[in-house]
Amino acid sequence: MSQTAFQRALQEVSDRRIRAQKMQEDRCQEIEEKIPEIAEINRTLSQTIFRIMNGEDFETIKKQNLQAQQICRDKLKEHHYPGDYLDLHYTCPACCDTGYVNNGEYCECVKKLASDYAADDMHKISQIQLCSFADFSLSYYQEPETSKYYAYVSQILKFCQDYAANFSLDSQSLLFWGEPGTGKTHLSLAIVTEVLKKGNTIIYDSIGNLLSKVEKEHFQKQETLETDTLQLLLDTDLLVMDDLGTEFQSSFSLSALYTIINTRINRHLPTIISTNLEPEEMTEMYQSRITSRLFKVYQTIKLVNVDVRKKKSEKNNLTMHFE
Repeated sequence: MSQTAFQRALQEVSDRRIRAQKMQEDRCQEIEEKIPEIAEINRTLSQTIFRIMNGEDFETIKKQNLQAQQICRDKLKEHHYPGDYLDLHYTCPACCDTGYVNNGEYCECVKKLASDYAADDMHKISQIQLCSFADFSLSYYQEPETSKYYAYVSQILKFCQDYAANFSLDSQSLLFWGEPGTGKTHLSLAIVTEVLKKGNTIIYDSIGNLLSKVEKEHFQKQETLETDTLQLLLDTDLLVMDDLGTEFQSSFSLSALYTIINTRINRHLPTIISTNLEPEEMTEMYQSRITSRLFKVYQTIKLVNVDVRKKKSEKNNLTMHFE
């Protein structure tokens, strides 16, 4: 994982701790102004350390303080406040927003934040541009020679819209396949556009680019690594890999692809893959342990052989001609 990502995560956690402390101070000031009895109790509790230093019985002080705290909670409830209104409310109770647990180890909240930042950095530099469902026009399927596909493609569009709207970590993995220009990438990235709005971490790029990064890092010295791409691919909420079948084929790429697909299945994390290959071509190109998982676990979606990309180009050329 990138050290820069960890530094950003630690800064965010530190900022959370400062915000939590400031919010508690504001709540205490508010309550002391509205409920004078609590202000008096708090002044008494603040003298605890001096009472101990003066030799008063510790157990007696402890018992009295617990009683005073209970009185505060009861008073808060009488005035329609939660009983824990004056407590410090940290975002992460495990580390109390310090970022560390167990003798200086990173807390899981820091690891998750660092992973989110690293994934965000990866998809920002991706060469794939986001799309929207609004731009997926069904008009190309209303022409005489394509109208027979209209109902089928409408169902696919509706399925993808519902998938994006209801996305969760339990969502099914998807495999889009069909001829080039039929809308596979458009639909998968339209899903990404909507899922990003939910705050999920997403990595998307061509499968060739992703596997190339993984292979480069694999043969790089561990101490010089800034980012662990493979780990990010395994951990991100949604992974989108475009153009399966165009990557450089090697024993390493096959092994890495299997690891990514199988690990994410085992972790119940959704993945979206698009390919121009027919099922028979996939079976021929990839090991059965890969294809069996794709065809048995993924929801396969076949895009019909209507080159929308070409039709858009022809339409634009006509428009330019008449302008």
